[in-house]
Amino acid sequence: MAEAAKALALPTPAEIDELAIRFDKKKTAVLDATLAQRAAAEELEKVKQECVDLVGKFGSQHVQKSKLLHGAKWEIMGTFGTFTSTDAAAVERLRLLLVEKSQTRLLKRLFASTVRWTLRSTARAEILKPGVDDDIRSSFAVCEVTKDKSPTIEARPLVRPAYAEPSRGIRA
Repeated sequence: MAEAAKALALPTPAEIDELAIRFDKKKTAVLDATLAQRAAAEELEKVKQECVDLVGKFGSQHVQKSKLLHGAKWEIMGTFGTFTSTDAAAVERLRLLLVEKSQTRLLKRLFASTVRWTLRSTARAEILKPGVDDDIRSSFAVCEVTKDKSPTIEARPLVRPAYAEPSRGIRA
């Protein structure tokens, strides 16, 4: 029981300051590490690009999409490939052309249609209107997923006007 009372005790200003200082130091350490990681990643990207250029120009064919560049003790292998994606606007133009020419069967042989549903901002109001069955409402309830966001914390030095007296740590 004493632990529960201690857990609910109001922290002193000194304890709050100490916690804020610890938080600020850790936050600064993470920021410094992040900046160092970004700088290292930029340097790595430059070296990678140099490797890609050299392997592309001087590498010997390894397999279908790979080339090797041999050194005395190391070798650099580069794999060069491509990927294909679908341009939705171009597909829509082709679809309209095929519909215009009455060749929708060809359209169905070329493409598969994918429908994606998203909730409207008015969905909650619509589902709560009278006349909507309870089973439909309960099915709707699982369509909407809510997740907690991580809390954000910021610790910063306390700035007081020059004319203000320092706090004596008095609590009500």
